[in-house]
Amino acid sequence: MSVDFDTPVMIVGGGPVGFALALDLAWRGQRSLVVERDAATSTKLLAKANAVHERTMELCRRWGISDQVVAAGLSQQDMPGDTVYATSLYGHFIGRSVIPSTRERPTPDSTPEKRRRCPQYEFDPLLARAVTDRGLTEIRYDTIVEDLEQDADGVTVTVRDAVTRARSTIRAGYVVGCDGAGSTLRQRLNIPFEGRMLDFSLSAMIRIPNLDPPEQMRQGERYIFLGSEGAWCVFTWIDGQQIWRITVTGSQERLNPETFDMTAEIRRALGRDDVEFEVLQVVPWRRSECSAATYRVGRVLLAGDAAHTMSPTGGHGMNTGFGDVSDLGWMLAALSAGWGAEGLLDAYDRERRPVAIRNSRGSTANYQAWVDTSECADILELGAVGERARQDLGTRLIKDLHGEWNSLGLDLGFRYEGSPIVVPDGTAPPPDDLSDYLPTARPGHRAPHARLPDGRSTLDLYGRGFVLLRFDESAPADAELEWVATGMGVPLQVVDIAERAIADLYGRLRVLVRPDGHVAWRGDRLPMDLAALLDTVRGAHVAHD
Repeated sequence: MSVDFDTPVMIVGGGPVGFALALDLAWRGQRSLVVERDAATSTKLLAKANAVHERTMELCRRWGISDQVVAAGLSQQDMPGDTVYATSLYGHFIGRSVIPSTRERPTPDSTPEKRRRCPQYEFDPLLARAVTDRGLTEIRYDTIVEDLEQDADGVTVTVRDAVTRARSTIRAGYVVGCDGAGSTLRQRLNIPFEGRMLDFSLSAMIRIPNLDPPEQMRQGERYIFLGSEGAWCVFTWIDGQQIWRITVTGSQERLNPETFDMTAEIRRALGRDDVEFEVLQVVPWRRSECSAATYRVGRVLLAGDAAHTMSPTGGHGMNTGFGDVSDLGWMLAALSAGWGAEGLLDAYDRERRPVAIRNSRGSTANYQAWVDTSECADILELGAVGERARQDLGTRLIKDLHGEWNSLGLDLGFRYEGSPIVVPDGTAPPPDDLSDYLPTARPGHRAPHARLPDGRSTLDLYGRGFVLLRFDESAPADAELEWVATGMGVPLQVVDIAERAIADLYGRLRVLVRPDGHVAWRGDRLPMDLAALLDTVRGAHVAHD
């Protein structure tokens, strides 16, 4: 039965994850509506994310905006990536984790894209412009969600205009909450937010016109300052020029920016009183490791910080949200087009929730290495005792924080183990090393990158629909699969690849890749029941909880 909706998909929240989902849907030809409580997409110097990791860059490549992301961070590509450990900027040096600049850092062999710097005050407007340029998304600012009610056919959402206070309703096929850690939608649905609070922090964006640190302290992107109590502050160079972010960490009590003496903390971080600076913004926030108990209630779903929170140590919060988008976008488009079955949404919860918990635990482990107070007692001492303490502490920090600065395994090695829309092949999972990534086409994993003869990546083949990679001559069952898929309305393309090295990388003669670029099935020959295979991967065989 045809249902008349105001929008097929309503996205609550116009942050990076909300706009990324709208962009993914628009790239697939799908209309959506974004509602955002603020008056516009912020271009303020936000004390937020600035790292766009490899998998997120692969998605930007798919959407055709990777060059824009690179251009937005062009002035920062020569910035050093080093993390310096010290008692203060003009204090005692403790150690240094050497990390090449974006320009110097090679692109990993396992991806066509490398990690980029793009501060969120530039990244968010870039995404909003890309969404607007597609012309398939309505954006309503100054719009506050007050309530929602769903039935078998859709969701009715009550919204209020933040300026006029007038109320209205929106009828949507599906609603996705991308409205942050304090998600209104998650609260309206009474979904528990499970996990733990780590501490309270306070971040300030500051401008320092003339900063000339000692030689040993120069060329750092990030400075972790430590006292006898352990790490108490992180100082980050945002634009490679005058803008810095200082974050005071470790408080077990909520910090009030109105009463907290941030000036004194900045002076402590600098280690001297004669450096001029201007405080631009102060933002309190809570560091936590939490996940929604479920990412789906009926036709309402959660993504990004609304679904999970994690310590920013490693920069995985926003990037994990983009993983949600990659998974959910194709599913919503398939449902709206009619070929996807309702079981896709159950699969979304089962696939993404374990990944977020994994990433959050990894981020917490990084933070625990920060706040470990061992070997800190004597670091402020003068003479041989202090020198030895600082040397020992620096050695430990460089070792323990290696995984925070080197996390390709976390970014690319996640897998959808036990997913109901993935057909396992009986092979054992590879080790889940958060630092080192081992490419594999085992079902549930991201299909590996390899260079094709025309210079493209295998990743460039994926996105629009299912792709059957074929590494030998055609067989009758392959043509039959296309015929069955056409009958079901499932978009499917067969791609022949003759390169032996790519065949060896993918491990079987036939590999079925989903629209999000994850492997759904692989084998040397297609199964006898092709309809059953397609029903599984499109969510028609998923048992609902």
